[in-house]
Amino acid sequence: MTTITIITGTTRGLGASMAEQLAATGQHLVTLSRKTSDALATIAAKHSTTLTQLNVDLGDSSALAKAALSLKALIARHDRVRFIHNAGIVTPIDQAENLNDLAVINNAFQVNITSAIYLTAQVLTASHTAKDRRILLISSGAGRNASSGWAVYCATKAAMDRYAEAVKLDLGDRARITSMAPGVIDTDMQVTIRSTPKEALPSLDRFVGFHQNKQLGAPDVVARRILTALESEGYGSTTIDDIRQYPA
Repeated sequence: MTTITIITGTTRGLGASMAEQLAATGQHLVTLSRKTSDALATIAAKHSTTLTQLNVDLGDSSALAKAALSLKALIARHDRVRFIHNAGIVTPIDQAENLNDLAVINNAFQVNITSAIYLTAQVLTASHTAKDRRILLISSGAGRNASSGWAVYCATKAAMDRYAEAVKLDLGDRARITSMAPGVIDTDMQVTIRSTPKEALPSLDRFVGFHQNKQLGAPDVVARRILTALESEGYGSTTIDDIRQYPA
């Protein structure tokens, strides 16, 4: 059986780590990201992995639709299909009365959840004859516990969790889906959070503390745990999940 794995948001952080590990599997890896990676191509070539890098801004609807067309032709060749929606943006971070830039708000929803819904539909349609289909949405604890200053991000991640539950009802046993919180990871997203004024994000000190006390997970370690969970026998049995519930 041949496997194709599609993953979004591989420029840096957790997505880059997952992509690098998937590039060493000898299967077919497709990345949807704003930039292509020479380093990823080198890893793929070393391990005889077929690599397709689609350069796309998920916030651009026309570019997203074009990428989806390319995906359909690739997916049809495989009987094991994996889709990982990792792409996400944490901004805008601000108090509710200051969330007045419609374009910024719409872009956050487009990248974080709208593109996930659209691409999942494309993947499911193109893979209807596949024997093993698994969808992994990278969610966040922010979608499960509200935080002042983080209304937009919390809303997009809460939407992701509810979406996953609805898809589970739609699909039954025809595919597996999980919305997975990865924990707090040492990525550029955390840098963005720590650079936010405290008046916009009252919980700023907590995130600064994570960094100072070395409580941030290493992207490559978290990536390995997530990919292991994705391929586990029981994957999909828990729709709203947290990787910290799994052994390191």
